[in-house]
Amino acid sequence: MSEERPRVDTGKLTRFSTEALEKLGVPKEDAEITARILVACDLRGVESHGVAHLRMFYGNRIRRGLINVTPKLQVFSHAPSTAVMDGDNGLGFVVGYHAMNEAINRARETGASFVTARNSTHYGAAAYYAMMALEHDMIGFSGTNNVPIVVAPGSSVPAISSNPLAVAVPAGEKPPIVLDMATSTCAGGKIEIAIRTGSDIPEGWVIDSEGQPVTDPTKRFRGGGGMLPLGGSPELGVYKGFGLGLVIDLLSGPLSGSVASLIKETLPEARGNYSDHFFGALRIDSFTPIEDFKKSVDAFINALEALPRIPGVDRITIPGPYEAEIAEERQSNGIPLDPKVIDDLKLLAEELGMEYDL
Repeated sequence: MSEERPRVDTGKLTRFSTEALEKLGVPKEDAEITARILVACDLRGVESHGVAHLRMFYGNRIRRGLINVTPKLQVFSHAPSTAVMDGDNGLGFVVGYHAMNEAINRARETGASFVTARNSTHYGAAAYYAMMALEHDMIGFSGTNNVPIVVAPGSSVPAISSNPLAVAVPAGEKPPIVLDMATSTCAGGKIEIAIRTGSDIPEGWVIDSEGQPVTDPTKRFRGGGGMLPLGGSPELGVYKGFGLGLVIDLLSGPLSGSVASLIKETLPEARGNYSDHFFGALRIDSFTPIEDFKKSVDAFINALEALPRIPGVDRITIPGPYEAEIAEERQSNGIPLDPKVIDDLKLLAEELGMEYDL
């Protein structure tokens, strides 16, 4: 993707997004949480989950009454280290933020905690919530389900969502390790980016209703077929990707008191809106001294980066440090936005009677 794109200051983009959400009826604190998470995705280079969704996904759903902007969150607990949060159909960012904080607070007392959330909506990128644990010297976990878009192996009918998993592990002098992965061959948002930029998608991401590979990203949204689980084929371990997606669905749906996404009843106009989530936090010093742990993670990262490289490879890429470099550069020089995303933000400002000052 060309870096000739216009760049926008992080602070300005956060303030603009916050104001837009407030204009849509979201309370100030919740608007700030949501804006901060959206912009954090763009800052780390995860543009499939950033402000590109502000108007066309979240804003439109709020205006259509599909998202409750003033939810009454409830927490139910039957053990000191576990809880369930009912999100009252609120913004997934708000539900996720408070549910992860619940897990962190409980882990502070018990050493380890897991919190599920039901009756929520799409919460964006899983990594943000897992990373919330880092500043507390904890390992964070986050996962979520959503409307089925990924086919079961041997079928051409969607059975699960891309059901992402994120794990954030603190380091010492090195940036933290942050795994943020879809359990499908790619995140669904990458297909949106391909449509926006007029690009083909690789063979192996999507199949049609006959099980044949699709490289035109617009065909994915015309009915029939779906995305492939991680692995893509039996020879490359598709059942592992599908199995991992099933586990995330079970931890997010049935464990929260909801149901698996395949059998969740929802109105057609609300497609892609609902979600259930799963969060976890491990207090490292309840296992081992935190400084010893961080030194060990640093040593591991150093050993990985020192591995011999095959011809044509400049560096060994490790999840977390790679995105941290992108974030540092964009924090200094601004976040590059696709012209179509800028046009969408300008349209949102016009619709809401805001000044566009990015």
